[in-house]
Amino acid sequence: MRALGVCPAGMSARLPRLLADERRRLQTRRLHLNQLPVLWLFPGVLEGFCGMMVAMTTSTGIAKHVVIRDRLREIVLQLAPGEPLPAERQLAEQWGVARMTVRQAIAALAREGLVRSIHGRGNLRSPEPLQLRVRLGSFADAVREHDLEPTTRLLECTVDADPPEPVARFLGLDADNLAMRVRRLRFGNGVPLALERTWLPAALVPDLTDQELSGSLYHYLAPRGLLPDSGEESVVAGLPDKHEVELLDIASSRPVLRLVRKALAAGRPIEYAEAVFPADRCELWFPLQPS
Repeated sequence: MRALGVCPAGMSARLPRLLADERRRLQTRRLHLNQLPVLWLFPGVLEGFCGMMVAMTTSTGIAKHVVIRDRLREIVLQLAPGEPLPAERQLAEQWGVARMTVRQAIAALAREGLVRSIHGRGNLRSPEPLQLRVRLGSFADAVREHDLEPTTRLLECTVDADPPEPVARFLGLDADNLAMRVRRLRFGNGVPLALERTWLPAALVPDLTDQELSGSLYHYLAPRGLLPDSGEESVVAGLPDKHEVELLDIASSRPVLRLVRKALAAGRPIEYAEAVFPADRCELWFPLQPS
């Protein structure tokens, strides 16, 4: 009988254990085992079985994509943040595995937050988290402090006649005093860093335009005497909803930080804002002072 595969050197010494492992696996599936010893009578079939086992697992019984994931992690950790990984095809040829196996490994590292896939740029080592000091100030200016280029995508700018109750209470809104609601997606070097939703008293910002909102909102407020000079901010952690997953380009299993800001200018409530940050891209720090 023609051999169906080639058994690697040293594999014959491990065959009894491999067969025992396979016998146990078959038992769990309630298959008939009396035919398994027949493999010993046909060397070609035995060699083919041996090759099949090697293709499915490593010699230690660990799934191949897990081994590739661990090897790939070592490579990624040697890259600088933002540096691209080797191409999938190159890795597959180097390690003698299918590209699907490499993709599984990359997906696993992406779930860990170690790898990011960016359209047109490929798979990159994720940048280090952006350290943001919690303070009253411009988000765009904070991004520039880290030598990143801030950009903004305006998602919405509209009068909100029915804002959430906490917003209406803080800003003192009623039927005669409406709010301007602004939703923006903020980027640093093209990477989504924050999804913001802000309410302002509409009567105080009658000339607010899309152009001002494409930059810093605080730069718009400052010359009008409306720059916040006091307030409070709270932070909670959670999981993103479907909308946030899409806009921030994150996995649904990745945690996010949710900030709520209530800001005043010269004692007058001026801003109620909610912001969502991917926890693996932004690190918040708070300066402390003695009480």
